[in-house]
Amino acid sequence: MKTSFKFKNMHACEAVVLACIDFRFWKETVEFVEKELVIKSFDFPSLPGAAKAINESQDETFVFGCIDVPVNLHHAKKIVIVNHQDCGAYGGSAKWSGDGEAEQKFHTEELQKAKEKLSAKYPDKEIILVYAKLENDQNDINFVRIV
Repeated sequence: MKTSFKFKNMHACEAVVLACIDFRFWKETVEFVEKELVIKSFDFPSLPGAAKAINESQDETFVFGCIDVPVNLHHAKKIVIVNHQDCGAYGGSAKWSGDGEAEQKFHTEELQKAKEKLSAKYPDKEIILVYAKLENDQNDINFVRIV
């Protein structure tokens, strides 16, 4: 397959988007970032649990390396972290016995903890927190910005 290279001669991007590895969410996450956050160029590393990787990793060199490269090499100005409902890295929705509000509250706290760590390391970067919530009998994903 041959296709045009849209980023020819570009070596900087607007953001780094750290998302979970879960295949069920990545296409919609990319669409959300491009359409709703209006970020057209971004590096897209993925680690189990996204915020969990930042908060609990035994190997911060690896985890922060996934962010350092886009920030330092590609001059990203924004860091976006996306957690999602029913994340296996956290035990899935079953861990909250179907209580979606409790699950969202937990992920909000996880995202805010990750933001604190990232803000300490990258004080000049805008950090955007997002929770991908399943709705309509899991037929839809609602991307909720966490303030």
